[in-house]
Amino acid sequence: MNLPLFIAKRYFFSKNKLSSVNMVSRISQFAIAIGATALILVLSVFNGFEKLVLDMYSVFDPHLKITSNVGKTFHQDYVISSLELNENIEAFSKTLEEKVLLKYNSKEYIATIKGVDSLYQKITNFDSIIVDGNYFKNSDQSNVTVVGRGVAYYLSLSLGSLFDQITVLIPNRKKNHLLNVESSFAQKNLIPIGVFGVQQDIDSEYLISPLLFVQDLLDKKDIVSSIDIILKDKNQSIKTKLDLQQKLGIDYKVQTRYEQQEFLYKIMNSEKLAVLLILLFILVISSFNIIGSLTMLITEKKTSIHLLQSVGMTNSSIKSVFYYKGFITVLSGTLIGLFFGLILSFIQLKFGVITMGEGSFVINSYPVLIKILDVFFVFGTVLIVGFLSVLIPVQNIKLAKS
Repeated sequence: MNLPLFIAKRYFFSKNKLSSVNMVSRISQFAIAIGATALILVLSVFNGFEKLVLDMYSVFDPHLKITSNVGKTFHQDYVISSLELNENIEAFSKTLEEKVLLKYNSKEYIATIKGVDSLYQKITNFDSIIVDGNYFKNSDQSNVTVVGRGVAYYLSLSLGSLFDQITVLIPNRKKNHLLNVESSFAQKNLIPIGVFGVQQDIDSEYLISPLLFVQDLLDKKDIVSSIDIILKDKNQSIKTKLDLQQKLGIDYKVQTRYEQQEFLYKIMNSEKLAVLLILLFILVISSFNIIGSLTMLITEKKTSIHLLQSVGMTNSSIKSVFYYKGFITVLSGTLIGLFFGLILSFIQLKFGVITMGEGSFVINSYPVLIKILDVFFVFGTVLIVGFLSVLIPVQNIKLAKS
């Protein structure tokens, strides 16, 4: 029988509920549990937001994206020949973007027109974000467009009318008639057939049209601004990126989905790190309760310590009693905290109890995503902080030399 562990259990499960030492011990256990619960909840909510952002931007952010390092556009043939040799690429889509001036009835608005080919639907599953009307299919040569919800709002756009078309204007690079405004711009008309909604920044900037229409408008045949790639295995995105980058050379830039929104993800990770550090700081402060409870217990049990010494128990065994006592407090508090943290996260995930307010975001309640690695991270972190707080009072026990 492990005598120090047996005595530690007796101290922990003492029936003297009114003892100040027991009260402080329970407060220590409660503080550890609250810290573990808070860490699980915060990590789960940040994971939920990260997944939400990934899902929102996945429509416009493919697994890999190829752009030019030496200009806004490039000729498509050289890049396509390299893509066709890569076995991990399932499909790719050519796109061409340009800033344009839109005129609709009496409204004017500056937006970005994005020309896409027939494979763009396969790359993005664009149908899933159509909120009104339809997406164009098999109509590469048609003058149709699907506009973002924000663009539609600023233009006061209405669908279904062949007579109310959007006029797209862009500076005419072949002509230089400064005094004749009409000759200075190339212009074409588009029929709006749908409205999409992804995220506010995208919705208020983009309209999607067939690639051939945009190439004709810009007079850039076989010229693209990017090639979007979907992979057979998205977990191979970094390896595939390195392979493509080596083949294409420094004139081209190959970006993973993370790199396409690098600034956004850095902000999210910075916020996550800041909140975690604050919670860890609070956890460290709350761990002083363990130091206080063990110090009080050691002081209260001085008579018992002398008795244990008198019956032959060594000083290291006596210290082990209090190590075990602190260990049981920390471990039980951590497990309780993890249990309630996971239960609360599951409730939020299933029922969305805590809402974000009406019209405040694209979802009604705080998103939650529970990751097993986060559970192990919280378990290990709380145990380490707790055990370090146990070492301080136990190491300083004044014991007579045995």
